[in-house]
Amino acid sequence: MASLRHLRQCHLTGKAVAHFHTSSGVYSKQHYKMLVLGGGSGGITMSSRMKRLVGAENVAVVEPSEMHYYQPIWTLVGAGAKTVASSGRTTASVMPSGVKWVKCKVQEINPDKNIVYTDDGNEISYEYLIVALGLQLHFEKIKGLPEGFDHPKIGSNYSVETVEKTWKALQDFKEGNAVFTFPNTPVKCAGAPQKIMYLSDAFLRKTGKRAKANVIYNTSLPVLFGIKKYADTLWDIVKTRDLQVNLRQNLIEVRADKQEAVFENLDKPGETKVIEYEMLHVTPPMGPSLAIKGGPLADEIGWLDVNKETLQHNKYPNVFGIGDCTNLPTAKTGAAVV
Repeated sequence: MASLRHLRQCHLTGKAVAHFHTSSGVYSKQHYKMLVLGGGSGGITMSSRMKRLVGAENVAVVEPSEMHYYQPIWTLVGAGAKTVASSGRTTASVMPSGVKWVKCKVQEINPDKNIVYTDDGNEISYEYLIVALGLQLHFEKIKGLPEGFDHPKIGSNYSVETVEKTWKALQDFKEGNAVFTFPNTPVKCAGAPQKIMYLSDAFLRKTGKRAKANVIYNTSLPVLFGIKKYADTLWDIVKTRDLQVNLRQNLIEVRADKQEAVFENLDKPGETKVIEYEMLHVTPPMGPSLAIKGGPLADEIGWLDVNKETLQHNKYPNVFGIGDCTNLPTAKTGAAVV
């Protein structure tokens, strides 16, 4: 990785003070040579590498969650093939030994002062910063959510709080519409909204309910999948399995008490369609981390502005980014590293 080689070179040659954007004043109460924001897959991986590079005592990870989840498993949890418990480990168990775990949330990043402010009022200064904050789920941008999840027949594989509701809705399915959605925003693992549809179709066939089910995939995209090679094959699959695909349909409201989903036709703004559902899987709108968006590290949309070759920030050379929080021209998925 170019960014890792660059960090190693700067550390070994002592360029942190002479060349990089480092603070010249008095350090705040906590100071680390290497500060990592986020304890997901990217943050934990990089903190382990930085431990080997600069020593555990010089590395800290800011992460509020007590549990670390391997989220790709949630597709299988929603289909009943795995348990939610199998997807999680305690954050303490995955944190590299000796690395400082700061159990709080990032409130603000000030790269001009090399300081991170946390939600408990503390300040942490750094020499190098690795931002791995992922992205933000926005169920609230759909009218009727998240409160709609208190009703049956609706779930989402994108949250630990709602993934088991997907499996319950699938188990309780009797007859009618099984509806699966894809929002009008970037999403993490863009294939996951379709995966649960295919798995649900297989479950309904296995349990003898498929003949009474209309399986519907409403996507905001103008294509079934962003890569044509795979999209062509997927079109063959949906036709073979009698799955209904509606393009440019964006979920804007859920009337969970009536089991109704409201979609807007993105090609005809203002035109809406109401679909009654027996099962609804919601892929929520997503966006940049609120700790980045609108700040000096963000691009015009709100993603971390990094060089696509080195993952180094385009303005602040002692800041690096990894994963879904960045504006890299890749899909927001772990598969992008391949």
